[in-house]
Amino acid sequence: MSTKTTLLAENELIWSPVVANNRMNRERKASGVNSYEQEIGFRPEEWLHKQLQTQEKVRWLDVCCGQGNALLQVAHYFEAQNLQAQIQLTGVDLVNFFKPIPSNITCLCFETSSVIHWQPTQAYDLITCIHGLHYVGDKLQAIAQLTNSLSANGLFIANFDLASVFVNDSPNTPTVRTWFTQHQIDYQSHKRLIQTQNHQVAPFAGKYLGANDQAGKNYTGQEAVNAYYLLEK
Repeated sequence: MSTKTTLLAENELIWSPVVANNRMNRERKASGVNSYEQEIGFRPEEWLHKQLQTQEKVRWLDVCCGQGNALLQVAHYFEAQNLQAQIQLTGVDLVNFFKPIPSNITCLCFETSSVIHWQPTQAYDLITCIHGLHYVGDKLQAIAQLTNSLSANGLFIANFDLASVFVNDSPNTPTVRTWFTQHQIDYQSHKRLIQTQNHQVAPFAGKYLGANDQAGKNYTGQEAVNAYYLLEK
């Protein structure tokens, strides 16, 4: 890390133009063109519908949901099948760019909060974070918090760039991969995607130092944020 680099605390990072103005996930829908389906390989509405075969109610938490288009599309899907009473959809984003929820949609709510400060009050069957972790400071804490909010058979899936995490000033360190492996978090390096069904993930052992919002563009071609940790040897 350059001696000129200023690391931001979480309460400072949320005011960064790089974070507040990011547009990576603002307009994506659940399925079809420019969608979650293209990122994660399945349609969220179909995945949730399948879960209803074995449980009475399903819950989806979409973190860094942008305008909430994906959630709205899924809400309309279940409304058309008269299944809103069996589905609960929650969208969380740092900035309130949410589209209005139509009066006939009763299964969806939006909340304005940072990932780190938001505290879930229940378990979720599906938790997604599509290109949201690029703009989070303490990314590893966010991953632990979100995975620990899964239901017993839930699924967490998110875009994640290993190069954005620096441990003892080095990116792409084996320590993060080891932490993933220890907690059954699958990292697909070619897709830069993580997923797990483990809802008992211990925190990363390193101390979070802060975030660099001047890291430049990441693999998406958009400005992103790097996280820095100190791990005692």
